[in-house]
Amino acid sequence: MSLSRSWKYCALTALALSAGLVACSGDSEPGCTPVTILPGNPTSVPAPGWYSSDTRSNGTVSMTTEFGTPSGLTCDAVKLTTGEATGTPLQDKAQLFTFAAAGTALSSITSVTYWGYRSSSSPAIVADPTAPHPATISLNVQVSGASVPGNFATLVYEPYTQSGGQGAIMNDTWQQWDASGGVWWSTKNGQANLLTWAAMKALYPDASVIGYGFNLGSNNPNLIVAGDGLTFGGTTTDF
Repeated sequence: MSLSRSWKYCALTALALSAGLVACSGDSEPGCTPVTILPGNPTSVPAPGWYSSDTRSNGTVSMTTEFGTPSGLTCDAVKLTTGEATGTPLQDKAQLFTFAAAGTALSSITSVTYWGYRSSSSPAIVADPTAPHPATISLNVQVSGASVPGNFATLVYEPYTQSGGQGAIMNDTWQQWDASGGVWWSTKNGQANLLTWAAMKALYPDASVIGYGFNLGSNNPNLIVAGDGLTFGGTTTDF
């Protein structure tokens, strides 16, 4: 894996290189440099770095060590929060996106995984299926192409929509989510139309990636979540 794909720089050890980790940060790990979260979106793509993108209202995105890191990872994790959201619909939202892979064919992306963490300071997870879903950190991929209505769509992976081997969302625990082995929805076909990753790629056969990253959507007030170890195609980011 080429180090030119790194979006942050650190003194990578031989072990890190063999594991394919190409980005690292942290304010407490020797050899790591805290990531700079760039505001908004880049003026053109592809572009290196990580952007706050559509973070708005009381939403926040930052780097933290307060939750530790998943097994095998070092440095920081990404923390996303929403506050006491107001408005109709509720407006709080937090994101961390990279646009370094812009132009990559969606069809070429076979592996998408990440680690997520949901703080117990968030609203309680309720077993009642009629209750609001237990939202946590999700993954968004923005795509464009002639097969995409309006030439733009966001593909969304949400842990609460998964079943079977993906497991249930837990508090105060790092959980790895295999997004390429789960189901997604597109902003152009709606949340009720869940598709496997393979089916989503087939739906938009000529699509190319614009950007991808972590998302904490609106209408989810008072959530505190974190993410780390994001693999997208051939690139894994250890924040």
